Amino acid sequence: MSSYRAALCDDEAADRVQIAELCRDIFTAWGMDAEVIPFSTADELRRAPDAALFDLYLLDIRMEGTSGLELARQFYSQGIRDRIIFITGDPEFALEGYDVEPLHYLLKPVGRDRLEAALRRAVERWEQQTALFRWGGKTAALPLREIRCLESRDHGVVVCLGESERTFPLSLAEAERLVPARMFRRCHKSYLVNMDWVDHLTRSGVFLRDGRCLPVSRSCYAGFQTALVRYLNHPGI
Repeated sequence: MSSYRAALCDDEAADRVQIAELCRDIFTAWGMDAEVIPFSTADELRRAPDAALFDLYLLDIRMEGTSGLELARQFYSQGIRDRIIFITGDPEFALEGYDVEPLHYLLKPVGRDRLEAALRRAVERWEQQTALFRWGGKTAALPLREIRCLESRDHGVVVCLGESERTFPLSLAEAERLVPARMFRRCHKSYLVNMDWVDHLTRSGVFLRDGRCLPVSRSCYAGFQTALVRYLNHPGI
């Protein structure tokens, strides 16, 4: 699976092909493992089973049927933010969509320099929100917002991602160095918790918003409680 995935939605075939090729060329020049998936309409993208899972959306603001702006607002309501670049052929529409906090606006015809600058900004933001797990020359990128906890298990570390898990041949101490220190905290010698997912803490365990309960050790309790209060008062990465 590619480490970075971008969706490009434009109802003009020539523009769609040209921008997709430029994106792929830029990612290749950066030596980046990336995939660019083109869509001809906003409805086609919206119906895709993984529509909400792309790392970046390049959306033509004005399209026949559902517009890129309408799709961006729908994504925004679902919590998809900091992942949208608007494209438009008319400067009149260049400032539309400010309410969905887009990363950038690009005017057609899209030039390589401006596209490269926009993509660099998007990738830098993505890297800040992504944990890169490296082992044996391999790399897996996991979105920080999806990681519930990390568990030391069977001589490796298991990363819990909602209904799925990823296992890496790393120690918990090694994995701990790959995630933001203020966002992840140990509650037990075998568990590292994402503070964003903590619902509440008791002496008997750390209860996550997905219903999971993790053990908390006596040696970790006070430090974890202090870190949790500090994080709740100043959330974010």
